[in-house]
Amino acid sequence: MAYPIKRTPIATWRALVDEAAKQTGYHCDDYVEHYLVLTLEHFTTDNHLSSTIVALDFLLALDAMGREGGGQIRKVGDECLLLAGLFPERAAHKHVPVEYFINIGQYAYQLLTKAHFKMLYDPELFAKLSNEFPNLIDLLQTMRKIPKKPLQ
Repeated sequence: MAYPIKRTPIATWRALVDEAAKQTGYHCDDYVEHYLVLTLEHFTTDNHLSSTIVALDFLLALDAMGREGGGQIRKVGDECLLLAGLFPERAAHKHVPVEYFINIGQYAYQLLTKAHFKMLYDPELFAKLSNEFPNLIDLLQTMRKIPKKPLQ
């Protein structure tokens, strides 16, 4: 008896990213795509995103940056990416322009390219994430419009 193969959440996210890339004509390199897929998968199990106050999180992350190695800065960048790309209505609900999340997210990723983080983070990856942030937002917003199919 053959058992159907079910897609993992990561495979599902990758398929959505690939479909959105086809629709937008934007194709990021494999490393950026892999980071994006893992970020999407991580935040599907993290309810914190819905209650985040980005400005406060960013200020606290800046304060803790030297002590904790940039992890909170990275989280702020990831949250801004997802809020601007997948949940822009939250920005509108809070009367905050999406550009606000784009600016903070880009800056957060740019901070992780600095010399004192090179042992913890790949500066090339975070430079690409920062530079391609608007394209990644477009990709995520396109993903929202892809018809939902049941997991197979």
